[in-house]
Amino acid sequence: MENSSQTKLPNQPSSSPKSPWWKRGLFGKNGIISQWFHKFLRRFSQTRETISDSTTFLHRRAMTDIRILGKNAELIDNEKFGQEEFLIFIKLKYLLSRNIGDHADLYESIRLLQLAIEAKDSFIAIDQTELSFRGSKQQDFYKYTEDLLGHYENIDVFRENIQVKLSEVIAQVKTEEGRVALQAYSKHLNRLCEDDLGLKLLSLFKTFQLADYSVLRQISDLIKSLDKQDLQSYSTLISLVMANFNAFESLRKIINVSDRNHNPDNYARMVQYIALNYRHGLSFIKFDELMSILKRWYRPYQTLIGIREAHPPHLYKQPLSFQEPIAGESTYFKYVNWLTDKKAGITYIDFGTD
Repeated sequence: MENSSQTKLPNQPSSSPKSPWWKRGLFGKNGIISQWFHKFLRRFSQTRETISDSTTFLHRRAMTDIRILGKNAELIDNEKFGQEEFLIFIKLKYLLSRNIGDHADLYESIRLLQLAIEAKDSFIAIDQTELSFRGSKQQDFYKYTEDLLGHYENIDVFRENIQVKLSEVIAQVKTEEGRVALQAYSKHLNRLCEDDLGLKLLSLFKTFQLADYSVLRQISDLIKSLDKQDLQSYSTLISLVMANFNAFESLRKIINVSDRNHNPDNYARMVQYIALNYRHGLSFIKFDELMSILKRWYRPYQTLIGIREAHPPHLYKQPLSFQEPIAGESTYFKYVNWLTDKKAGITYIDFGTD
């Protein structure tokens, strides 16, 4: 009888042969994409460089400054700053201050006209005092003031000299009414000293001998009438200027308007700016504060972006701080967008990018 026992073979692996790639799934533990992804991660982690401590320090410091300044900017930001009329005012300020296009050589004339309107009561009071009180001592004081306007060293010296002369003259004036008038005269001179252009404007009034100071009230009333009007309606402004053109013509030399700028269009631009300034002047103070913060914010922002661009994640092992959002960035780009005219190639604000 044959031996029925069989010879035992050595233990063999029980796993089935590896399936060809076309029979394997794309996903899953042994999927093609899974295997490729793990190979990529191994290679990626092996080849990326470490960012130096010095660079990380600079990034962290820039981020700290940005976080503080960016949050301050976001707190000051106001939806009013995005209103069309306010943005027009900002753009006009830029064009005037840089003598660009149709607004060239108008800025000083606007400043003189606005000051003439704001200080009209002082100019009118000074003129009326000189006409009403004609005593010899009063006239000596008026003449001294006019001469001093032509060569005073600075405003403080002007005030001091006026006060010394007033004390000398007032003791020689016989009537109480005359003394009170001179004191009021001196008070109005001091008010004009509050603006750098105040005394210059008074000197111009005297040089060109404005015959009728009521034109100041006429132009002031014109601008007040625009308080609730649409200041973007340029045709309306030109019509108003043309109806009051004699008043502007009377002030032309005093507010230093050149032959080229002596036309209704440019006086309308002047009126538009002054009216906008009265309407938005207080808001502009906060807007200017916001722009000042964004200019300070932009310096560390440049540092931060420079570091991030020089150390991309596919080449460097970035700390988590490199992925943090940047405070103030959306505010900055909002105003860059609002205040950039791509067609004209003008950015109406300088963020320090030049």
